[in-house]
Amino acid sequence: MPKIKPFKAILPSPAKAAEVVVGLENLSISSAKAIGSVNPFSFVHLLVPKIENYYLRGSKQEIAFKKIAENFDDFIQNEILVRDKEEAIYIYTKSKKGNVKTGIWTISNIDDYISNHIKKHELTRLEREKGLIEYLQQTGLDANPVLITYHKNDDLEKIIINEKLKPAHLDFNITDEQHQIWKITDDQINIKIKEIFSKMPITYIADGHHRAAAACSYGTNQRLLNLKHTGLEEYNYFSSVYISANQLEILPFHRFLKLNHLFDHVEVIEFLDDNFEILEIDPKNLIPTKEHFIGFYYQNKAYQIDFNSYLNKNVLHDLDVSLLQKLILKPLFNVNDPREDEKLYFLGGEIDLRSHLQMIDNGKYDLAFFLYPTSVKDLMQIADLGETMPPKSTWFEPKFLAGLISHEMD
Repeated sequence: MPKIKPFKAILPSPAKAAEVVVGLENLSISSAKAIGSVNPFSFVHLLVPKIENYYLRGSKQEIAFKKIAENFDDFIQNEILVRDKEEAIYIYTKSKKGNVKTGIWTISNIDDYISNHIKKHELTRLEREKGLIEYLQQTGLDANPVLITYHKNDDLEKIIINEKLKPAHLDFNITDEQHQIWKITDDQINIKIKEIFSKMPITYIADGHHRAAAACSYGTNQRLLNLKHTGLEEYNYFSSVYISANQLEILPFHRFLKLNHLFDHVEVIEFLDDNFEILEIDPKNLIPTKEHFIGFYYQNKAYQIDFNSYLNKNVLHDLDVSLLQKLILKPLFNVNDPREDEKLYFLGGEIDLRSHLQMIDNGKYDLAFFLYPTSVKDLMQIADLGETMPPKSTWFEPKFLAGLISHEMD
C-alpha cells in the first residue's frame, strides 16, 4: 500500500564516498568537530559546521544553519556531493563479516505515515522531533532514512537480484564494512517496483520513528504554506529504506545501572531468589541465547533469571523488556520512567561483554541486565495491535551512514 517514487538523490562522488559519509550512532558534537577538523569532505560539515566568524548577525543557531547552507553549496560546486540528473530508485547493500543486508532506497509519501499504512511501534518525543524539524526547515536536507520492513516478497527479491548483477554506482569500504549502491533508472522497472509496493497490505517502521514524524510534520506544514500545492512536491515524501523482514536484524538494548545510593547485596539477591528461578552462571554466558531468560551481573557474580513463570500470552506484556521493567527495575531499583531515570543506561547493538563487565567491576556502573533480542514477529504483532513497545526495546541493523543518499525536501 505505501506510495513510493523515484527521486533525484544527492550522493557522494564515487572517488570521495568513504571520506564523505559518517556514522551517526553515538556521534557526539565533540567527535563530529574532531572529524571535521581533519576531514574537509566529511558530511559532518553539514551537521555541525565550524563557525569562524561569530560577529555575523543572528543567533548562534541561525549562524550555524547559514554556514551549513554555505558548506552544502561548496560541496555541490566542488562535486564532493553530486545531484543525480535522473530520477532513480536505489538498491543499497551493506556487508560485514559475511552478513549481507540489502534494501530498496526510495522516498515514501507522508500520507501513508499519517494514515498508519506505514505502522509504528514506538512513541516519539516532541523535543527531539522539534530539532529534526528545525534542521529540515533550515536546510531542506533529508539525509538519514527511515528503516521500514515488510513481509518477504518474491517478485521484489527477483528485481533486486537482477539489478545487483550490474556494476554498482558506489562501492567502497569503511573498516570492515562494504557499502554498495545501484541505481535503477529504467522506467518500466521502477513502475513494477511501485506496483509491488502499492499491493503490500502493510509495512512497518523498524527504525526512525522520530525522523518519520519530523518529515511528516514538516511536509504537512509546507502543504499549508504552498497555495499551489499539488501533492507532487518533494516535501510530500521522506527518505526510506525498505528491507524484507527476513533480512532485518534486531539486537537488544542491555540495561546498566549506576545506583545513587547503596543497595544491600544480600537483599537484592534475596528479592530475585524469592520471585524468580535464579541460577549462578559463568560470566561468559551472560548474553541470553533464548527469550525470557535474562543475564544479571552484580558484585562480580553472574546470574541467569528465568521469566517464564510470569508469561500470560500477551505479546506486549511478555516482552523481556516489559517484564524486566515491571518485575525488577521498578519495584527493586525504583526505575519508574526508563526514559527519564538518570540511574539507567542503555547499551545497544553488538557489545564487547568483557570490557563492559570491567566497567562494572571498576565502578562506572553497579550492575547490568543482559537481554535476548525482540523478534520481528513480535514487533509486527504489537504494531498491528496499535500498541507501542517500551523505550529502548530494539536496536536495528542495518544502520545508515549520513551523506550516503540525501533527499532534498524543499
